[in-house]
Amino acid sequence: MSSILNSIAKMRYKTKAVFSGVTDVVVVDQGEEKYASTPFNVKFGKLKFLNAGEELVIETLNIKEKSTIKQMSLIKLVIFINGEKRDDIQFYLDDDQIGHFAYDQKADIEELKQKYLEQTKQNMNLQQQQESKLIPQNKFLVLSRVPTSKTIQSLKLKHGLNTITYEVECKRLGLQHIECQLFMIKQNQKIFISDIDGTITKSPTKGMILSTFGRDYTQDHICEFYNRLTQRNYLILYMSARSMVQYESTKEYLLRQQQQGIQLPPGPLFLSPQELLEAFTIEVIKKQTDILKSQMLNDLVFTIGVTGTIQGGMGDRLNDIQAYKMANIEYERILLINKKGEIVRVNNEMKEEKFTIKEIIQKMDQIF
Repeated sequence: MSSILNSIAKMRYKTKAVFSGVTDVVVVDQGEEKYASTPFNVKFGKLKFLNAGEELVIETLNIKEKSTIKQMSLIKLVIFINGEKRDDIQFYLDDDQIGHFAYDQKADIEELKQKYLEQTKQNMNLQQQQESKLIPQNKFLVLSRVPTSKTIQSLKLKHGLNTITYEVECKRLGLQHIECQLFMIKQNQKIFISDIDGTITKSPTKGMILSTFGRDYTQDHICEFYNRLTQRNYLILYMSARSMVQYESTKEYLLRQQQQGIQLPPGPLFLSPQELLEAFTIEVIKKQTDILKSQMLNDLVFTIGVTGTIQGGMGDRLNDIQAYKMANIEYERILLINKKGEIVRVNNEMKEEKFTIKEIIQKMDQIF
């Protein structure tokens, strides 16, 4: 184990120097030209950039903690939506090189603060008092990883799969870019949440490590099961406590999985915003994945509303069940799987039932 941790620690150093991370985005079309989205999570490694911006007074809206107001210099990112360059989208890296949308118009700021107030239930009075003392009005911006409805509408997204590319110029490495996917869905879209390590793979530890080296450690019949769900109009949302630094390798792993000519269906990938070593510690050592997954699920529930559209989930730990219950998934549609491919579910009489994936497939009409 010590040799593994040493290797991860070295990778973390490289991550800070070079590597970057990103997660997919879900946008919900709420009708009547109103839209909501999960956070646009993107972070570039500790790089030196060209054209550092003017130092401004910035308020950064945070979900889990109080918003912060401080002076910082921002780096402009260029965004491409479905291959089209969008210079009109104001998207910047902060001092920690995390991406945010930037707003200076009162109506936009009020909309964003209302969203965060609803989600965090925090009292904004103290922050408003701070603003009146700190803000030179002509140089004040509010940063948010969640865009306004108007911004989403301006992206000219198509329903289904879209691509986002973030681009920035660095002094030594030249042009750097990260690409991810954006899924635009309707308000009533049914969603099935799937863990990856220990659920699609047979073991959380071996699955996380062996997949890096191209070793197959996948649950039998998992591709058929998830494709049967998509035939019933479910969107599979893949969720893991892996660091978003591992986005590209995780996405490639999901794309590689094929059983009897059937691939895993496409779907958004949500990863932890933590750095590589922190994510590895939480996932493998502390086994506290429910904390990270609950936050990701909270973002999703807040985006689509508590409408019951998250209608199923599968994981390999009791922590996963706890996280899925927070998303209001019914017990009988929460599946707990072990490395042997055995699934446990609680039926509507609150009694445990055991199945194989093959048997679950045969009971699709009854369960889903």
